Amino acid sequence: MQIHFNKTIKYFLLIVAIITNSFAYDAFITPQNLKTSIEDKKLIIIDVGSYSDYKTSHIKNAIYFDISELIARENNPYMLMDKTDIVQTKLKDLGINTSSNIVIYSHNTKTGNLNSSYLAFILTYNGVHNISILDGGYMGWIFQNELLISTKKFYPRSEGNFTFNENQKILANLQDIEQNNSKITIMDARTPQEYYGVEKSKGIDGIGHIPHAKSSFYKYSFLKDSTIRDDKELDAIYIDGFNLSKNSNITVYGNSIYDGSMLWYILYQKMGFKHTKLYGASLLEWGNKSSLPMQRFKWE
Repeated sequence: MQIHFNKTIKYFLLIVAIITNSFAYDAFITPQNLKTSIEDKKLIIIDVGSYSDYKTSHIKNAIYFDISELIARENNPYMLMDKTDIVQTKLKDLGINTSSNIVIYSHNTKTGNLNSSYLAFILTYNGVHNISILDGGYMGWIFQNELLISTKKFYPRSEGNFTFNENQKILANLQDIEQNNSKITIMDARTPQEYYGVEKSKGIDGIGHIPHAKSSFYKYSFLKDSTIRDDKELDAIYIDGFNLSKNSNITVYGNSIYDGSMLWYILYQKMGFKHTKLYGASLLEWGNKSSLPMQRFKWE
C-alpha cells in the first residue's frame, strides 16, 4: 500500500513538473498560463512595445527591449539583421540561458505585434528554443491580471550564458526564390490589396506579388481581440485551404523581413511546418529590382 502511494505521489509530481516546465513551449501562451509561472526564475518576459508604453505600465518582471538594436544601421536597404556577433551580444544582454523560457509581448499595436514575431524569428535563427508570444498581448494580460503590472523598470536576473548557433535553414534569399520558384509554396503575408496590386506597398516600386505566390494576410490568423485562432480554424486555413503539410517547402515574404515574420512564426512555430523559411530581403529587394517580375491582378 505504501509503495503504491509513493508511486502515485511521484507520478503526480512528475506531471506537475512537466506542466510547469513546458508552459513556454507553446507558440502562443495564454495570460493564465503565464500567470502561473510569473515568479519562475527561468522565465524571461520581454516587452517589445514602445518605451513610453513600457514606462506607463508593463507586465510584472518584464524587461524592455528595443528590436531596432538588432537591425544594421549602415548600408542596409533591406532592413536585415546586424552582424551575427552584434546581434548575439544584444541577445545575451537579455540574460538568456540554456534553461530560459522566453515570453514576448507588445501593447497591441500593429508595430508591436510584428515586433514580437520579428524578435521570435531572430531568437529562433540564433538557436534559442522555448519561445512564446503572449496571446492577446498586453490587453489580454490586463483583462485577466490587472494587479500583476508594474511601472518599475526590470532588469535581467543574471548574465546570459547561452551558446548561440545560427539556424540558416529558416532564412531564404533571392537565389532561393529564383531557383525554386515553381517548386516551393510562396506565401505573401501582406494585405490582399497589396498582393492583388490595387494598392501600392510603401517603399516598393513594383506592384502586385512575386509570381506563383499565394495571398495569406497574417492578420487573418487572429481574432478581433488579437488572440490566435484555435487549432481547428488554423488547420482549415492552412491545411485545408492552402493544402500545406508538415513536409511542405514554404517561403514567406512581406514588404520586409519584419512584416513577413508573423506569418512565418505561425507556420513554423504554431503549425509545426518546419520547412518554412522567411525571405529576409523580401520585397524591399525583389520589388525594387526592375529586372524581376511582379504579378498583378491575379489570384494564384
